[in-house]
Amino acid sequence: MLSTNNTNEFPLNSIMLEDAQILLVDNDRDTRDLYAFLLEEQGARVAASRSIQDALDFLDGYIPNLLICEMRFLGESVLPLIQRVRSLTLSSGRPIPILVMSTCDLINLAQQLTIKVEAYLRKPIDIDDFVDQVWNLARLSNTVYPPSIQAWVINQNPVKLLCCGAEENESMSPALPSFWHLPAA
Repeated sequence: MLSTNNTNEFPLNSIMLEDAQILLVDNDRDTRDLYAFLLEEQGARVAASRSIQDALDFLDGYIPNLLICEMRFLGESVLPLIQRVRSLTLSSGRPIPILVMSTCDLINLAQQLTIKVEAYLRKPIDIDDFVDQVWNLARLSNTVYPPSIQAWVINQNPVKLLCCGAEENESMSPALPSFWHLPAA
């Protein structure tokens, strides 16, 4: 529930959402307006869409930090939107977390949703749960991933890798995480 101590105070941390770009897709205007208001009050820039097709069109020139999306749309599937955001994640090199909201129970959602999402909230949504999920996902969206393992290795110690010959590189290469090491032949 919203805090009743101060009507100008919302439970979100405004520093976490400052300048966050959030794409909010919900076919219910009241829900869309409420969530947009809550997020904008905390500094987020919210692009709200009433349909999957409008959201897909909007993504042609916009890469959000977070997607918040209703699961059920009359005559439209949410899967193309989720797939498009996943492809933007790969091309941008940073995660774009997805929060799905629906009246579906978890079993029906699992049957309908073939692509993994970071969070799911069942409607009616508790404002505190919504706030917690958005805050956690906003932190996740600030993570930047290297495009490849090679890029990660180069970024670990670019001077050593650029100035040394192949023989020297083996002894001076940065340590890779243990799960990346290949077993000895």
